[in-house]
Amino acid sequence: MQKNNLLLKALTVILLFTVVNVFSQSKEIITKKENISSQKLNSENQKLLDLENKIVYGDSKIKLRDSLKNENVDKPSNPNEKSPLLGAVFSGLIPGAGQFYAKSYIKSAIFLGVEGGLWILYAVFQNKGNNQTNFFQNYADQNWDMRKYGAWLKAQSFPESNGISTDPNIDLVLLKQQINICEQASGFSHTLPQPGEQQYYEVIGKYQTFICGWSTANTSVINKNNFEDYHIPQVDYYMTERQKANDYYNNGSLTLTGVIINHVLSLADAVWSVYRYNSRLSVQGFVDVKSRYSLITNQQVLVPHANLVVNF
Repeated sequence: MQKNNLLLKALTVILLFTVVNVFSQSKEIITKKENISSQKLNSENQKLLDLENKIVYGDSKIKLRDSLKNENVDKPSNPNEKSPLLGAVFSGLIPGAGQFYAKSYIKSAIFLGVEGGLWILYAVFQNKGNNQTNFFQNYADQNWDMRKYGAWLKAQSFPESNGISTDPNIDLVLLKQQINICEQASGFSHTLPQPGEQQYYEVIGKYQTFICGWSTANTSVINKNNFEDYHIPQVDYYMTERQKANDYYNNGSLTLTGVIINHVLSLADAVWSVYRYNSRLSVQGFVDVKSRYSLITNQQVLVPHANLVVNF
């Protein structure tokens, strides 16, 4: 009986050991199979990724990508794009040229028309000023007499006036020198300039010192005590005509200022016009068919594509 119990216990231990050993081996086999499956799966995935990279990022001229993925469309460059710097240079030289370069023809015509009009006005004012200058100078040559002025200085006994000659045939250059000596000795603010000079035509009408040289001046009434307050209409008329010439020249100067302003405005607008030209709305569309490799179906498929590119 005891022997049978010992035998039974021994068989039980052997059976348990065998079961545990079998279970352990089975588990190890399953684990190995799982690792093999995982490695195989990873290997297949890597092959698929390599294939995708080769297709998508390869050197082939045809891009094949999964149709579900987005594709970035590059903005095409404008072959007709223009240089703002050139536009500024063109308009700086000739107003409107930069606008013409930017194909803004209406503004080009406006700036060019303004430029032409201003130069025409300048020429008109210059011509009128020259004509008016000739007029008042001729009037002064005919109505103001150096000999009469010198004779009045001598008659009023101004200092050093005894040296002034009353000879009607005396050389005017010599007479002027004699008069200048008297004027300087008398303390006059201005001395008689050389006849024909611009300053000469100014002082004979502007300063009372020279009033007795005018043809309508009554030298028997005008003397050294009242000449500074004595006025005659002839001088007023002369100064009015002389001022007309100055006004014409001043208007001409204003037109030159307008020319400069027109150049500056045209230059600035040319830059803006070129930028506007470069950013004008442009639409480009095209339709084509591209071959794509789909990871979903694991094969290449033909997919139609419509592209619309808008630049502004």
